[in-house]
Amino acid sequence: MSDVTLSPEELSDLIGLVYDSAFDPQPWQSLLDRLTTLFPGIGANVYAYDETGILPEYTHSGGREFYRDPTPVDLMEQGLNVPDYLNLATPATMAMAEGMRLMQNGFVARTKAFFDETTWVQTPIYKELLEPGGFKHALQMKIEHLGDKGVMIGFAIPADPEREAQIHDPLFTLLKILSPHVLRATKLARAIALSKRANEMFTGFLDGFVLPMLVTDGRGTYLFGNAAGRRMIDRNTPFRVSAAGILSLCDPRETRALHDKLRQLEAHQAPGGMRLEGEPGPLSLLITPFRPALREAGAIDRHLLEEEQLYAIVVGQTPDDAISGPLLEDVFDLTAREAEVCRELLMGRKVPQIAEAFGRSPKTIRNQIQTIYDKTGVASNTSLLDALLVFRTVGTLFEGDQNHSGSDGIVKS
Repeated sequence: MSDVTLSPEELSDLIGLVYDSAFDPQPWQSLLDRLTTLFPGIGANVYAYDETGILPEYTHSGGREFYRDPTPVDLMEQGLNVPDYLNLATPATMAMAEGMRLMQNGFVARTKAFFDETTWVQTPIYKELLEPGGFKHALQMKIEHLGDKGVMIGFAIPADPEREAQIHDPLFTLLKILSPHVLRATKLARAIALSKRANEMFTGFLDGFVLPMLVTDGRGTYLFGNAAGRRMIDRNTPFRVSAAGILSLCDPRETRALHDKLRQLEAHQAPGGMRLEGEPGPLSLLITPFRPALREAGAIDRHLLEEEQLYAIVVGQTPDDAISGPLLEDVFDLTAREAEVCRELLMGRKVPQIAEAFGRSPKTIRNQIQTIYDKTGVASNTSLLDALLVFRTVGTLFEGDQNHSGSDGIVKS
């Protein structure tokens, strides 16, 4: 085999397998099995690392396990020596450890490009793991990194020079094509697993938790949201998600205030608040530690998120705020016109007045009112007003300090 040539249809099928493989009971097992079939002789595994060293692998393919030993912490607790190839703090492995931590997610690294030949063959990874299995070099794809923890997919290349020449570059090229899809599939699998659990947790809370809720980590990375939160993100106001996945607000000053608030919560783990006065405000944010159960998450996510603090941002208003039309759209999935009519009803306007104000027929307005009732689950204007009391629950938590700079955590731009 001098190369691997995939037709567009075969490449499309392989990319589809990436997304399916993210949901494997053993993460990425079917993808590894397919790649070891395409490139006979390679070894493949998914493994994690933390500040103590390399951890036992999650899955492997190609007929050989690499990391079968207990974790470095387990060995140290038993008073045993940690093998050099597992310990990322030895002089021989520190350069590799630093490279692993600094690699961007999705980056595909090659040991033959990172080390000169003389140095590489003296490393514990080569001498104790690769050489005994008939391998020499390796390719590593970075999947994720949170705090001091990370996950990689590794591919060991046969030591035979002819086989290495046939396999190395074609596999490297293919992995670069697949890596963006691996990252997207990782985020998709995590979002589905955690949002499923989050939906179970919040059933019945705050009337089915109808308010927009967005979940981030301490760096402001958007992880997932409930239905209203996702509609708010899709609308791109007031929240938006950058190309790097970071949650921001329309106003840069408010973005800085939001990220300052997240940093404060990391230190104190106490709920805080924030006030937005711009479009489509006024809105009040409740920012609070969020701790989902991880039973539905895969082994990789349990490793990465077990010690990772997450934060929920809940969007609402204060009792003095005029109801936000966009918030009505996000929470109840109203159209912009239905939200306009809903606001008029809440201000006590009658059907003829609303019809005249918007230049629509009374019949059209009545039909829209009935649709509003259906979507909000009420049968009268009084019940509609009661249903919208949930909007006020966020703002009322942080009404104590109207200077917006005290211990209640309100920030006002």
